[in-house]
Amino acid sequence: MIKIALFAIVGMMLTVIVGNMRREIGIWIAVITAVILLFYGMGKFEYILEMFHTLAEHTGIQQPYIGVVLKMIGIAYLSEFTVSLCKDAGQHAIALQVDFFGKMSMVLVSLPVLQTLLETIGEILT
Repeated sequence: MIKIALFAIVGMMLTVIVGNMRREIGIWIAVITAVILLFYGMGKFEYILEMFHTLAEHTGIQQPYIGVVLKMIGIAYLSEFTVSLCKDAGQHAIALQVDFFGKMSMVLVSLPVLQTLLETIGEILT
């Protein structure tokens, strides 16, 4: 985590310094820094995936449900990442649309689970 923090601080400082002189270059430095940090974090995602599969095996949760949770986590992270970049670039209207689309995507991904839940409740009630 120390490497990440130091890299982020250096990237932020470069963004501020260069951004005061040339805003468009400062934005690109911020984007490149954020993308490098994103890919570094994605390398750690394999561990999280293993833990979810282990959790599914021990609890008896079916794999499709774990898949839905992982997709929702991915959508949430990616949309938040994109929203932050858009806001940093001063594009608040685009950021709001990305946020809305991210939320709609999570609802769409979760619909099969919701359908199964409602069917189960319906079977219990009848």
